[in-house]
Amino acid sequence: MTSNNTDRRDFLKAAAGLGLATTLPMIPGLSRAAGGSVVVGTWGGDYENLLQQIISPILKKQGVDVVFDTGNSEPRITKLRAEKNSRRGSMDVPLLSDLDMYQVSLSDVLAPIKDNAQHIPNLVNVYDQFRTPYSIPHIFSAMVLVYSTKKFPTPPTSIDVMLDPKNKGGTGFSDILFSPNALFVGAGASPAGRIKSFQPGIDFLKKLKKNAPHVYPSNEAVAAAFKSGEIWISAMWKARALQWRDAGLPVDFVMPKEGSIPVTFEAAVAKNSRNKGAAWDYLNAMLDPMGQVQFAKAMGYAPTVRNAPMSDELRKRVGFTEDELKTLRPYDLAALNAAKSDYLDFWNKSFKVGL
Repeated sequence: MTSNNTDRRDFLKAAAGLGLATTLPMIPGLSRAAGGSVVVGTWGGDYENLLQQIISPILKKQGVDVVFDTGNSEPRITKLRAEKNSRRGSMDVPLLSDLDMYQVSLSDVLAPIKDNAQHIPNLVNVYDQFRTPYSIPHIFSAMVLVYSTKKFPTPPTSIDVMLDPKNKGGTGFSDILFSPNALFVGAGASPAGRIKSFQPGIDFLKKLKKNAPHVYPSNEAVAAAFKSGEIWISAMWKARALQWRDAGLPVDFVMPKEGSIPVTFEAAVAKNSRNKGAAWDYLNAMLDPMGQVQFAKAMGYAPTVRNAPMSDELRKRVGFTEDELKTLRPYDLAALNAAKSDYLDFWNKSFKVGL
């Protein structure tokens, strides 16, 4: 992903060929961290736990302590903007989805990647399709229709299964995925080509509200609802669905016939970071090839670097087939960003009210 107007077909093709490209030479390392601490803004839950287990030890060897600022994406975006004119911000490394990171980049609060590439040696191995001027890509996946195998001996094929009266009360969403939820359920009704509007998703969610869906505060809470049998249908990243299935939840997943959306989770450095040296080292550690493989194994997210030593089995597990790639719908970051505020009002003040 090189800009908001670049087609992501090449980006998607990379998912099918992970690890097959020739490894590029590494830029000589240049660690500028001089101890202290680095504050990383993230969502918490399983992702934060793995960051703690995989990335933090790399920084620890450099004498840097990692402190997590945990919360949903919107407060993180608000904080970055509110502290724009502060000489020393409270967050060094914000982690956000591609759409949210693009939104933040427009506020001129992120340090340019191109001016600091020498401090990110592992950046040279990032797939070109994932590059942006303001962030590095950590992991990526795509959204799938998750279903209970107890309720559905035969996999559902359409997102319309959520609207079936027989499944009243059976659908659950993660609140932190408010944007991709709408893009996913509205993908089939969007005009051919790039998704540019939340409106098809809003139209679907209005119809779905009559079927009494649930909204949970986190991805982990959605998993708990599947476990208890409170829900039997959801929209979730393939990586999470793999993780839940591996943990023994009675779930499986499909790409619905209407189509789906990809996602990249990204990291950046705040312009007013208190410890830029440690912040750049943190981004470099997120691109460590062995760390990327560990995330693929533990969470099912695909690597974003060419030199991740993936087995064929793991590549097949976290990647996508050619047929699946054809269902993924790219989206226009600029158009969606312009409409996001109005959509968020709908999600919070209309859709969630009374559920």
